[in-house]
Parts: sequence; structure tokens; C-alpha cells
Amino acid sequence: MSFLQQAMLWGLLAVSIPVIIHLLNRRRFRTVEWGAMQFLLKATKESRGKKRLKHFLILLMRSLAIAALVFAIARPLAGGFFGWGGGRVETVILILDRSPSMERAEKDITLSKRNAVLNQVAAAMKELDGARLVLIDSATGTAQEVPSPEVLPELSFTAPTDASSDIPGMLAIALDYIKEAKPGRNEIWVASDLQKDNWNPEDNRWEAFRTTLKEAEFQSKLRILALNGRERNDLAVRVISARRETGDLVIDLELNREEDTGPTAVTVTVDHMGARSGSEVAFNGQTQRFQRRLPLAGATGGGHGWVSITDNANKRNNVSFYAYGKEAPVRSFLVVENSTDTETLKSLTKALDPGFANQEVTVRNPNLAHQINFDSASLIVWKAPLPEPPVSDQMFEYVQKGGIVLFLPSSDDSKAAFGGLSWDPVAEAPKDKYFIIDDWERSDGAFRDSLDGSPLPMDRVRAIKRRGIVGDYTALASWQDDEPLLARRVIEAGQVLFLSTLPSYTWSNLEQTALHLVALQRSLKEGNTRMGAGFFGTAGEDSARPVGEEVRSRIDSYADGDPGNADYEAGVYRLGERTMAVNRPAMEDSLEVLTNAELETALTDTGYTLLEDKDASGDSSLSRPVWRAFLIAMLVFLILEALLCLQPKRVETSTAPSPQTPS
Repeated sequence: MSFLQQAMLWGLLAVSIPVIIHLLNRRRFRTVEWGAMQFLLKATKESRGKKRLKHFLILLMRSLAIAALVFAIARPLAGGFFGWGGGRVETVILILDRSPSMERAEKDITLSKRNAVLNQVAAAMKELDGARLVLIDSATGTAQEVPSPEVLPELSFTAPTDASSDIPGMLAIALDYIKEAKPGRNEIWVASDLQKDNWNPEDNRWEAFRTTLKEAEFQSKLRILALNGRERNDLAVRVISARRETGDLVIDLELNREEDTGPTAVTVTVDHMGARSGSEVAFNGQTQRFQRRLPLAGATGGGHGWVSITDNANKRNNVSFYAYGKEAPVRSFLVVENSTDTETLKSLTKALDPGFANQEVTVRNPNLAHQINFDSASLIVWKAPLPEPPVSDQMFEYVQKGGIVLFLPSSDDSKAAFGGLSWDPVAEAPKDKYFIIDDWERSDGAFRDSLDGSPLPMDRVRAIKRRGIVGDYTALASWQDDEPLLARRVIEAGQVLFLSTLPSYTWSNLEQTALHLVALQRSLKEGNTRMGAGFFGTAGEDSARPVGEEVRSRIDSYADGDPGNADYEAGVYRLGERTMAVNRPAMEDSLEVLTNAELETALTDTGYTLLEDKDASGDSSLSRPVWRAFLIAMLVFLILEALLCLQPKRVETSTAPSPQTPS
């Protein structure tokens, strides 16, 4: 509970007035000893205890009535968001999460979490009797004073966006503002749905925030308004890539849903350059990837469009945009050492260029690896001792920009490492036994299930030779002894892959099962998305903004959008001579929410107050004026005092003479 007129609480000293009057009244009477009184005192001794209790209750009711009146005049506010002892607030600093996940709606499908919290804050500010409101939103990241809380939901910098939120970064901005502006007694209100990726509880900045908040100059209280209620199952669609392949447009798509409620059908609509088509996709599980192929009918230039699904809990993740350019060769580079046998070289070359999809493979000796054109490479396959500078430096930069490198076991041992991974010596299976696959990722990586959900025949893989993999990696497939078959290390936008055996009869049966072909083609396809990366940008990031003298205009047919929010909205934009599809960050499709334990760890020793708005319906209030309740309590105390003051009704005794008994 907090009080808008905290100074009025000094009036609680008036509670002592009835006590003082009582003590003064006792001093008005003198005690005179009188011999006959001993008979009266003896007669009333038994009722004296009851009278004292009655007088004490009357005194208590009078004191409580005065206390209730003082509390009512001090204008108390109650609510889980404010807690006890808030005092008068001079400035409220609102940190507003405007990320796409805040557009989720629950009971009232027309009211998003963002709108709900804006309404709640506007109502609460009316009760704070002229406190200033300063807003720091997740898109602009700047502190802006709001002239009137009533217009809060209508401002451009409180509107929805497709950009992610950086909660620890905004809290740091709030502390900087307090340090410079010195706004007096203030409170920091954080309005968010607690999406874990936006809070990043393991970020080092949390420790700096906690330390700074404890400094004497920060008269701040921290309030967390958590809109983490989830009552509807949400679905999201995302364009992974869009590319031309032999006269067709191939769009790789991904569906996600919050809860697996069993098999269902999802209607997917594709709008390509204004031409719209829809179809149903059988969806089972929580994540599913699939493709759409559209004939381009001889068109040679680029194009754009969008893909959408039926509206559900969050309309913001029901659409994703794409753009593409002219068709270009899919180039891979195969680096092989001189000792590579003919069978291995042939199987690798054939798998990288099977004769379709405009693919090209260039074979290089490790000594000539510096001649590789990294800018045009979709995939690099390296079967040689791990590279050393300067080639390793070039390759590492290539990976950072989104490239993929697949390393295969070399004939000779080497102590070199790449991306924190290195090779162990060659190990051979015991005589008449094989290394057998025990586990693999069926939803991720080169050995994931096919688009129709069918698993690859990984259980048929047999190997007699392999190399161990050393370092920090994620195992995408493992042998029965938990050693990895395929290991992955993500480095910024790209990946480093290590495959522990070879497609050669002297090593394994990967060629006979054609699994090496699947792994190479999938890696090549994923690496090729880098070539079209110039057509994709992320809302809120520099990649989606005009450069130099470029003029931006939105050209897709999905929605007009808000020109004032173009930096933070998804869509297809013309940026000078460039065409770019801008989408929400991939992290915004994450369904993981910050736990109470993680929140406590991030904000430990800050004395924060947490209000969890579980239904996010907008019905709950940040504060409730309760002065009326204190006035009612005062009346109750006065009525009880009056009842206690009533004298008990005396029983009249008869004065008539008693009848005489006849003699």
C-alpha cells in the first residue's frame, strides 16, 4: 500500500487524543476514604473487571476511528504492483516492451498485452497525483517524457513493432537518465511478457545494474509488470529462405506452435507479386519445416512476396516476407589432400554436383586453398589437415558471415584446431564389429527427418574407422559409445561441422546408404541462403535501414504500415536500387518464458515488486484507491463505540407492600 498524501500520516498522532482525555478526566476526581464505602466497594468488586474491559474497548474504538479518518485523508492506494510504504512518487520511468510477442491476445482477442498494459499504466498515473511519466521503449531505446498519460496508447513510440527487446539495455538507459536528470523520488516500471530471449538473464549487464541501483543517488524502486499469461495456443510461420531453382521459386518455410495438440491442418497462403494461392499443410509436433515451389514462367529477374497463416493468438507472427534476385550458380569448394583415394574423391564430388539445381564444385589442393573465392562459396568441404593462417583466418571470416565449412577426417594427424574443434587420432572398430549409430537429431541438422516426417535410415550406418572430435560442440548424431558422428559449432551467422568418418568402404557405408549425399546437399542448401542474405533484413537492425542517400518505400501488398515506424516493421521495402524483405527476429518465435527463479537471480537484492497479470485481459489494475474502505471502517468504529456507551436497562423493583398472611 502507498499513500498519495504521505504527509497526512502525521495525523496518526491524533490517535493519542482519546487516551490523553481519559487520563485528564481521571485526575479531576479526588479519592476520599469513607468508612461506609467499604460495603459498597465489596458489593461492586466482582463487576469492576467487566467495566474496565468495556472502558478499554470504548477507548480503542475512538482511537481506531481517528486512525481510519487519517488514513482516508492520506489517499491510500493498494495493489500487488505497489506494495507497502511506496510514498509519494515524483517520476515514473516506464520501460515498455514493444516486441512482436507483446501483440499476443488472450480472452479479449482485440486487446493485445501491449495495449492492456498501456491502459493500466495510464489509469495508474491518474492516481499518482501529477507524477511525471518518462517512457523508454524497446524500439527507440531513448528516454522521452510523456506529456499526458491519457494519450499513452496513441503515441507512435508505443505502437507495435517487429523488433526485439533488450531489457537489460533499457534498464541501463533508465539508470543513466536518473543519474543525469535527478528526477527525485522515482520508480522504474518494467512492462514485459518475460520472454526469455529479451531478458537474457545470463547477461553480464545484470550484475552492473544491481550494483548501480544500490548507490545512494538512486532513490528508485523497481516494479515488474509481467504479462506472462498464456491461454491460447499460438502458431507462427517463418520464411527460412527463398531462391530460384531451374525456373521455379523455392520457398523454405517453418511452422511453430506453442503446444502440441496433435495432428492438425494449417492453411498457408502465399502471395507472390500480388498473385495469391492457398493450401493446407498437415502439421504435427511443435516445429515443422516444409517447402513451397512456385513456377516463375520464364521470368528472369527478382521478385518478392509474403506467406501467412490464419490469425491466432498473435497476429504479428502470422506473416513472413521474402525477396530474391537473379538465379546464380550454387558453388561449393572441395579441398582434398594428395593421399585421398579415388573412391572418396569421386563420392564427394558426385554428392556436391549430382547434376541438378545449377550446382558447381571446384576441387582444390590445400596448398592452393588461398585461391578459393569465399564470397561466391555456398559450402566448403575440407578433407585435409586443418587449415592454418592465413587460410584459416579467411575461412573463419567466411563462417562469421554465414558460411558453412564441413571438415572430414584427414589421413595424417594434426595438432591444429579450427573454431575450437580439432581431431583425435584414427580409431578402428574391434575385429568383426562396427561403430553403430545410436542417436541423432531428427528435427535439426543434416540428418533431420524429411519434409513428410520420415526419418533417415541412420540405424543402417556401419563404420570400421573414425576420428574422435575434440572441443565444445553440439552432437547432431552419435555412435553407441556417445562419440559424435556429426558435430556442430555455431560461430556468429555461420557453422563449422565435423563428420567423423568418410564415405569410403575402408571407413564406412555412408556412400552405400547415400547419407553422405543427404548431409552434403542439405549443408549446401543451408549455406546457399547466405548468398541471398542481401535480400533479407531484421526489423530494428542496421541491415534493414537505408544506406547513404537511399530512399525507403514499402512495396508488398500485405499492409500499408506506419511510415513513422518503418525502421521497426516487417515488410518488403525498396531501398534505392535494392529490394529487401524485413522480418521479425527469429528469437521472437521462441516460446520460452523467464521463470521466477531466473527473474530472482537477475534482480536479486534489488527489492523489486512483481505483479503477474496472468490473463493479460486488461481487467486488473496497477493500483486501487481504498480511502472509501477506511471511511467505512471509521463509521463502524464509531457505531461500535456508541453501542458500548449505552447503559444497560435497569430492572425496576416493586414498591408495593407484600401481602399479609391471614392469621
